[in-house]
Amino acid sequence: MMMVYWNGRIVPAEQACVSVMDRGFLFGDGVFETVRLTGGRPFLWKEHWARWQAGASFLGIQIPVSEESLRAGILALVEANQIEEGVLRLTLSRGPGPRGYSPRGAGPPTLVMTVHPIPPGAEARATWRVCTSRVRLAGADPLSRFKTCNRLLQVLARAEADAAGLDEAILLDSHGCVIEGSSCNVFWVKSDRLVTPGPEQGALPGVTRGWVMAEARARGWEVVEATAPAEEVWEADGVFVTLSTRGIVEVTEWDGRPLRRWPGVAELWGLYEKALQAVQRAEAW
Repeated sequence: MMMVYWNGRIVPAEQACVSVMDRGFLFGDGVFETVRLTGGRPFLWKEHWARWQAGASFLGIQIPVSEESLRAGILALVEANQIEEGVLRLTLSRGPGPRGYSPRGAGPPTLVMTVHPIPPGAEARATWRVCTSRVRLAGADPLSRFKTCNRLLQVLARAEADAAGLDEAILLDSHGCVIEGSSCNVFWVKSDRLVTPGPEQGALPGVTRGWVMAEARARGWEVVEATAPAEEVWEADGVFVTLSTRGIVEVTEWDGRPLRRWPGVAELWGLYEKALQAVQRAEAW
């Protein structure tokens, strides 16, 4: 039986009911985070907590518990489900409110957490085949900096990949430049530089993305936040994506085109594994 954290209580999933007037259900009026669990502890927790806080603040939603209380809830949830290697999802909505778009009078916020087994294959280095989505993203969208509960463009893009039997779909902007995947950030290697679209280009500032950028710079690799047309990325020396549920995934095929493979991906994956192991050994998180 799956147990969930629902407004401060650990209850069976079947008992965790959300009001039909909840604005998260009606409008996607909320924010969420997806966090890798390793050894029963969240990986890169501080970074996820900071982004979640920032998103809630941007939307004007008050997180109803302290970080200390939330940490205790996560540990209790992990224990209740007996899942130590998996995925934690935190979802915060503005809560129920009157009819209409105005958030006036809404609340209290709804806070739900769930844990799930790690996706198949996520514990080992993987390669993905991807397609270019027909969906286009708007540039300079302030909401793109946060994981809001309205992710319909990403849902449509991922549906394209599913229909084609592929692992992921890559979204472009209106100029045909690469922005991100439906659930990941994109990196490519060009002239010994790591290039990845950033918030200024309309990409989500992913937590695993930030970890990779920091590790790369610590090793003297040049990292640039920029974008480029898909046709240019296809000619790169290597392409990979980052996401919390799987870490680092090399892209070997894009729209049926085989891509070059960059040996640095293996090095980054090794560093990622060591970082996970450090969390497992640490006394605090």
